[in-house]
Amino acid sequence: MNLESFSVLVKPASADCNLSCAYCFYRPKSALYPETSRHRMSDEVLAKMISDYMSLVSRHVSFGWQGGEPLLMGLDFFKKVVYYQQLYGRPGQIVANGFQTNATLIDDDWARLFKNYNFLVGVSLDGPADIHDYYRLNSAGQPSYDRVMKSIDTLKRHRVEFNILTLVNNRNVSQAKELYDFFVGRGMRYLQFIPCIEQGPITKQKGHESLAADFSITPEQYGKFLCDLFDAWMGDGMPSTYIRLFDALLMYYAGVGQSLCQFQEKCGSYVVVEYNGDIYACDFFVEPEWFLGNLMATSLEQIIRSGKYAEFSNNKSRHTQICQECCWLSVCHGGCPKHRTVLGNDVEYPSYFCPAYKTFFEYSHQRFIDLSRRVLEKQRNNSIKSKETSESRKKVGRNDPCPCGSGKKYKRCCMGRET
Repeated sequence: MNLESFSVLVKPASADCNLSCAYCFYRPKSALYPETSRHRMSDEVLAKMISDYMSLVSRHVSFGWQGGEPLLMGLDFFKKVVYYQQLYGRPGQIVANGFQTNATLIDDDWARLFKNYNFLVGVSLDGPADIHDYYRLNSAGQPSYDRVMKSIDTLKRHRVEFNILTLVNNRNVSQAKELYDFFVGRGMRYLQFIPCIEQGPITKQKGHESLAADFSITPEQYGKFLCDLFDAWMGDGMPSTYIRLFDALLMYYAGVGQSLCQFQEKCGSYVVVEYNGDIYACDFFVEPEWFLGNLMATSLEQIIRSGKYAEFSNNKSRHTQICQECCWLSVCHGGCPKHRTVLGNDVEYPSYFCPAYKTFFEYSHQRFIDLSRRVLEKQRNNSIKSKETSESRKKVGRNDPCPCGSGKKYKRCCMGRET
């Protein structure tokens, strides 16, 4: 296991949330902790979790804060987060905090904290009001769109880095181009789209796609959504908007490797930390079968080096003959195990979204090849240009015209910026 790329996904308020989204996969997890209706991480658990994790990783430390709704913890809790990270951090460590939120509780104080400590904020937004408010309602059944957009304005005003997370459901799956234009038209250029598939409230029976809940989408719908979104993203041929799936695939085609969790060869790049210190193998498998231990009783290192976690990690490599013979296996590695098992199938079963990805891979393959070549060529040209500029400046005298073309003397222009 490469601990340098290992991260923790923390649920400080467990499944508690001020919204009641119909499609939320995590809301039922509150049944794991029936002893109380209000779940909040204690200072003791917080300090132990941060101390254990930061002692394992020498350089890049990555915390993800999710829920439920992590904003329910309050501002003081996250001030303690920063305090403990500074307390237990070692020289040379770089700390990253990612924060996924429904954004309804963000105000100026929250935005200042996010900005001051470089939190990357993910905002859940499913599209325009008529789409977003269909499922994303509060516990009183009231819409949340207007409050979310107000919070986005607050983040922009404080220059907080944020991206948009959209759940592709049965209400927006046919509107890929419209969603893209909606987000980009409002200056939202860092986007992530997650397909919705959950089992409906009926008895589990293996192999029946009719088990999918009404808000879920079909593989055929998702395949078309990805192709339409890809066309919008490509635009004039050189995309200027970040879409997580597409950018990750572009890097794969450029030879960088597969960065998406769902497309990696094995699972096991992070663990979930629940409010009381319970550790689970994955956000989609917070269930008794994949409970790994509690960090108040066992160190985080012992937990992630356990045989049970290794078993979970290796399960993804179990493929049917269909997958083993597929030409796209090296790209997707069978997809996310959740999408194999969500309708009651075994982990060896092909992904529910397998037909969607096949459709999209075939549709985009050649354009990804061409785009990756252009990106690499641009990088090479920029590197050569930078080297030539650097070498030319070494030969320029203090009183000579600046090579940048400003018309100023070198000493009055770029010379001072290079020291």
